[in-house]
Amino acid sequence: MIEELKQRFNKVVGDLQSDLTAIRTGRASSALVEDFKVPTYGTTMALKELASISIPEPRQILISPWDRNTITDIEKALRTGGFNPVVEESFLRIVLPPLTGEEREKLVREVGEKAEEAKVALRLARREEVGRVEKSKEDKEISEDEEFSQKKQIDDLLENYNRHIEEISLEKKTQLEL
Repeated sequence: MIEELKQRFNKVVGDLQSDLTAIRTGRASSALVEDFKVPTYGTTMALKELASISIPEPRQILISPWDRNTITDIEKALRTGGFNPVVEESFLRIVLPPLTGEEREKLVREVGEKAEEAKVALRLARREEVGRVEKSKEDKEISEDEEFSQKKQIDDLLENYNRHIEEISLEKKTQLEL
């Protein structure tokens, strides 16, 4: 039971981390654009499947498509996503403007909201697991001592994962304030 719960908790934390990598800090990151959906070749593909993405400078993203014919499709997708790419011969360059104080505050709030959503997901998973433990006790499958012990393990696990989520969100907030 505990291993199953750990897997669910790890999934919640993994989802939070992937959500937070998409939030722009003062520095460029390939995670900002790599999952952009680009309609090309009659289908929709992620940008990372169409081009190499590099970070030549702290506030710059360089996108080198493997097929030059996709440059205009990539440019359109990035523009609809709020970026302003500059097309240069066989690649696209995105220069990220510095964040304003207001933008930073908004992003810090967004990080806090995502962290809280992750904690809620953890609490829901905990509630389900405690319900299963209580059902096992009612069905006389486990003793009262075992019930208490399992609930304690579940609560300790929840506390550790909550702490981990706090650390992750604090790290992202720190990046935003730089």
